[in-house]
Amino acid sequence: MPQKCNFIEAYRKFRESVELSGAGILPEVDHLIGCMLMGIPYVPEDDDPSPDGALEAIDQRVVILKAVFVEVNRAQPERFLDEGLDLYDRAGAMAKKLLTETERA
Repeated sequence: MPQKCNFIEAYRKFRESVELSGAGILPEVDHLIGCMLMGIPYVPEDDDPSPDGALEAIDQRVVILKAVFVEVNRAQPERFLDEGLDLYDRAGAMAKKLLTETERA
């Protein structure tokens, strides 16, 4: 249960840092990948130094970023939301691939 509470707290902290009045802008995949690799937003799994922890942290970031994206863009058409959510998924997959390739090198 503490892990779940920590995750919700990470979501709330990130949400408070986001300007919620802007909407209708799709994220740039390269920017998202950079944020995910730099640890933005902070997530509980960042405290796990293992390679699996780093991959789990990316997954947690994707969930938080997608939730805030939907919240900010709730008035946008469903097609727009689907496109944005797909961008977050693609960025998360690419960030995880980069982490995995770096570990093997």
